[in-house]
Amino acid sequence: MPTSPTNKNMLFKRNNKSGFTIVELLIVIVVIGILASITIVSFNGISKRAIMATLSADLSSSTESILLYQFDTNDSSYPTSLSMLNDGEGVRPSGDNTFGYAYDNTTTPKTFCVTAFNAKAPPQSAAQGGTHSDEACPGAAGGLGYCPESSHIALNGYYCDGAVGSTASLNNAVTKQLATTSGVPAGAPGYYVGSQTSRDNMIGTTFDVTAGEVYCIDGWAATSASSVTHTIGLMFTGSSTLGTTWRGVGGAAPSGATWKKLSGCLTAPSTYTRAIFWTQNDGGNGTTASPAWYHTALMIRKQ
Repeated sequence: MPTSPTNKNMLFKRNNKSGFTIVELLIVIVVIGILASITIVSFNGISKRAIMATLSADLSSSTESILLYQFDTNDSSYPTSLSMLNDGEGVRPSGDNTFGYAYDNTTTPKTFCVTAFNAKAPPQSAAQGGTHSDEACPGAAGGLGYCPESSHIALNGYYCDGAVGSTASLNNAVTKQLATTSGVPAGAPGYYVGSQTSRDNMIGTTFDVTAGEVYCIDGWAATSASSVTHTIGLMFTGSSTLGTTWRGVGGAAPSGATWKKLSGCLTAPSTYTRAIFWTQNDGGNGTTASPAWYHTALMIRKQ
C-alpha cells in the first residue's frame, strides 16, 4: 500500500529526532572532571590556609602565655612545661593542632621554642625574641600523632611504634616512654622518648649508602645522673670481611637532667654500603647506664 503524504511526514519527523553523540558526552564528562578537580584543589588550598592561620594563632597565644609566666614569676627562666601556664590551666591548641615545646634555662640568653603541628599543614614554630619559622623547632617531635618517618631516611627516634612501657619494635634495647613518665628528665623536646640502659642500640632499619654521601643527624639526650656519656651516630657495614665502623656526631655527658642537642654530619666511608642509626652509652663493652639515658627526636637527613 502506498504511503500517504501524512504518513511520510510523520515518519520523517520520527527519524529526525537526535541525541548526544559519544564524542559530545565524552567532552562533557572531561569538562566536568576538570571543573571538579579545580574545585577540589581550590578547597584544599583554602582549607590548608585556614589550618595554618589557626597554627599561627595558637603560637601567638602560647608564646604570650610563656612571656606572661616569666613576668609574673619575676624569674628570667622559662616554664619547663606548657601545662604550667595560665595558673596551671595550660595552653590548649585549636582543633586537631598539637604543641611541641623545648626550652633551655642553662644558656645565656635562656631560650624556648614552641612548635604547632597539624597533619594537614606544614608545622610552624615561634621562639624567644618573636622569631617565627615555617618549620618545626630543631628536634621537636610534636604531638601524639606526629611521626614523620616518610621525611627521613631512617627514623624511629620518636618511638611512635609499640606500646608505652614496651621495647619499641624498631629498636633492640630501648623502652618507649612518654615525656611525662616519672623519671624522664623534664622538658623533653618530644612527646615520646626512649630510655636506654644497655651499651648499644640500633634504631630503625638499615639503609643503603654510597661512599662519599653525607648524612646529617640530630637528636636530644638527657639523664638524671649517670657515670657514662651518651653518643648518637651511624653504624656503617659492608661485606663480611669489612665488619663494621662506628661514627658518632657528638656525646652528651651527665648533665643534671638537662636535655642536650647532639647534631652533626657524617660522610659514608669507602667500601661501606649500609648504615643504621646508633645510640651508645659509652662506658666500655658490656657497660650499662644507671639510671637510664633518655633520647628523643632522632633524625637522619641525606644532604
